[in-house]
Amino acid sequence: MDTFIDKLAQKRNAQEMIRANTAAEALKMEQMQKQLEAYDGLLQEIRKVNLKTAENAAEVQNVLKECMEKIEKIQSVEGQSDGSAQTLEEIKKLLQEQFQQSDDFLHKENVKVYRNVQAALVEELNKQTEEIKNSQAQNKTSKAILPICVLILIGVIADIVLSLLPGIMTLF
Repeated sequence: MDTFIDKLAQKRNAQEMIRANTAAEALKMEQMQKQLEAYDGLLQEIRKVNLKTAENAAEVQNVLKECMEKIEKIQSVEGQSDGSAQTLEEIKKLLQEQFQQSDDFLHKENVKVYRNVQAALVEELNKQTEEIKNSQAQNKTSKAILPICVLILIGVIADIVLSLLPGIMTLF
């Protein structure tokens, strides 16, 4: 009878350990999901800032184009006296330099954002992968968590790349 009670107690303890491990894994999964949602929110903010930057750059380009058109109109109306023609050419060159600087700045900012996001994701991917490996070493019944997390992170990285790619391509 004592062996039966001992076996029953061992089985109960094993079931409690399994339940505790399952609860801990569920908690970790919930934390990862919250973290993923937070990253998604940050990515959305980055996209908004990137779009706003692109809009601002487009507005600057439009203003510069309008200035160039007005200079050309003034140049054609004035009959091109030597002094005014030279001044207008200098203004044109200055505007073209500003236009190029605007494009260069936009490109540099987009590259910075892309690299920062990429570095943050790689760092977090390494941390989460390490956490998952540690939790799997403790409980081998949760083998499906790692591939799911990796697939989710790959999806997030692909989403970032796809969202930044058009902005980067327009710069080239």
